[in-house]
Parts: sequence; structure tokens; C-alpha cells
Amino acid sequence: MARRIVIVVIVCFAVFFVGGVLSAGRACAHDPRFACSPRPPSHPVVVADPTKSWAFYGDLASGQEDDYTFATARAIRVPFNILLDRRDTANPARPRVVVSDQRGRPIATADLRHPVTFFEPFSRVTYLSSPVQTLDLSPGTYRAIVTMSDGSQPQRYAFAIGANERFSPFEIPYVFGALYRIHERRF
Repeated sequence: MARRIVIVVIVCFAVFFVGGVLSAGRACAHDPRFACSPRPPSHPVVVADPTKSWAFYGDLASGQEDDYTFATARAIRVPFNILLDRRDTANPARPRVVVSDQRGRPIATADLRHPVTFFEPFSRVTYLSSPVQTLDLSPGTYRAIVTMSDGSQPQRYAFAIGANERFSPFEIPYVFGALYRIHERRF
């Protein structure tokens, strides 16, 4: 009897594991990453594929910045926005992101002057979000700089970029750990 229970448990685990691996390609969520703030221009966060849906989580004080860089070999359209966990709104500091082209010219800005409320079911967190904007990018290298304003205390933020929501099966364990850190605000 005990042997049958063990076999049933193993078969159920295998079915769920294989089902999870096969469905990992489409996730319906940003791939979460942590900026390890602050990130100066000499050590930016490299966004490997700006078409993939990423959410970069950082924590900045006034006067600090997180630098991001990304490149494309072809013309692409990429959405982006900046977010603040609604649980952190008592802190008056607010994030702002400026995206610049390869010549250093600003091409887009996002801030929380006109936020919308957004519930993210994957992490179970409600955010204040800037309106989503779309970047029309030509081949080249781009830079995004996140800064914090209006506060003396450090503030957490999320910088979201890209639209293709996908994970490899090997990323799934990392994602579960990242979701815990995000939900518990441990970044």
C-alpha cells in the first residue's frame, strides 16, 4: 500500500513538473530581475533582449541612479513604464526614467505624475504605474536612467520594459524566489 502511494506521488509530481516545463515558454508576466542599486554608468544593468518582458527592481535614494543599457540590431517597438508598489506610497520619493538614444539625446520619459493603479496577479502586488509608452527603436544602443525625486528616504521601484512574456524552464526556480522577494519587498 505504501509503495502505491509513493508511486502515485511520484507520477503526480512528474506530471506537474513536465506540464510546468512545457508551459514555461509563455508566462503572462514580466521576468523579474534586481538592479542591485545604485548602478552607475560604468556598471549598468544590461537588458539582454529588450523585446522580452522584464521588470527590474531597484531601491534608490535622492541623488542616486540606476543605469540600464540595451541594444537592438533591427527596428523594434518596445513598451516601457515605471512602477511603485502601492504599499510604499507613504514615502514621498518617486521614480523617474529617461530613455536616451545612442547620441545621448532623451527620446522618452516616464514618471508617476499621472499614475494608474495596476494589480499584478503573478506577484500579488498592486502598483502605481506610469502610463505605458512605446519606444520605436532603430538599430543601435540605448540607455535608460532611473532616478528618485522628492524624498530624503530611499524608495523601491520597478522599471518594466519589453512585451514578450516568456521564461525558459531553467528560469522557473529563480522566478519563484524572485516573486517571494518582490512580495516581501526584500530588494
